[in-house]
Amino acid sequence: MTAQGDPGSVTVKMVAEISETDIATIRENQRLREDLGLDSLQSLELLSRIGEELDVELDVEEAMSIRTVRDACVFVQNQCEKQHGQPAA
Repeated sequence: MTAQGDPGSVTVKMVAEISETDIATIRENQRLREDLGLDSLQSLELLSRIGEELDVELDVEEAMSIRTVRDACVFVQNQCEKQHGQPAA
């Protein structure tokens, strides 16, 4: 895993970048598609970039249930813990 930060912070940073939204305005209850405007391609880009940043495999099928920023953060955190065997710092 890189030293870029914890999975939640990396996820929020990537959501902000891909949605072209000021990171200070991102809230955990915002919906990725409806509120932040992410389309299918951007959602795939989000998974790819988070995976690269945190050195973790994020399965697209498992990620289908992600709706909100909080869902994304929890999903990424869980995947990091599963794959790295310990909570990410």
